[in-house]
Amino acid sequence: MSLSITYSATYSGWTISDYLADWTGYFGDANHREGEVEDGVNTGGFYPGSLSGTQYALTSPNSDAGFIAEGDLSYTLFANPAHTLYGELDSISLGSKLITGSSGFEFTSGYEEVTFSGFDLYSAQSEGHSGIVHQVVYGLMSGDATALEGVLNDLLDDYGVSTADTFDVVAAALAAGPLSTASAELVGVPELVDDLALAA
Repeated sequence: MSLSITYSATYSGWTISDYLADWTGYFGDANHREGEVEDGVNTGGFYPGSLSGTQYALTSPNSDAGFIAEGDLSYTLFANPAHTLYGELDSISLGSKLITGSSGFEFTSGYEEVTFSGFDLYSAQSEGHSGIVHQVVYGLMSGDATALEGVLNDLLDDYGVSTADTFDVVAAALAAGPLSTASAELVGVPELVDDLALAA
């Protein structure tokens, strides 16, 4: 799968980095830390399972901001390594006013702001909190998009853009395709002649 980004026209002239800073500032910190977890307040949820599913979503306890992570995700709870999110992460959607629809979590119409798709990230359970899937999702839960931005920059580098570019610039680069990685060839260099004869 290749990277794709859909976004509200509201953010077309924003850099991705500025948008992520704005969203995380509004989301705040869900404070999903040992001793601070309140069921139904800052725990989020999986669809369709209780500790695994194709989606994990969380609405901030500080605002109506929320996110949806999609893929094949599982959570260890108390199994070793405890409190680890792992599996495959394909996309992250950011916005506000999360609801549960007939086929999972979604944003109320008009409130989905940005979706980044095509990550194709994988973390094994044994990686624990150092796994990239855990880092991206837990970072968002904590109001920190550093890991997500790192993933995006790694992928966008193939297109000659970064999160410092606007959504419109990045969309154009993605539409044009990755930069050529073909090996360079010499052009206009004469071949050497094995047998040189000097004319007298």
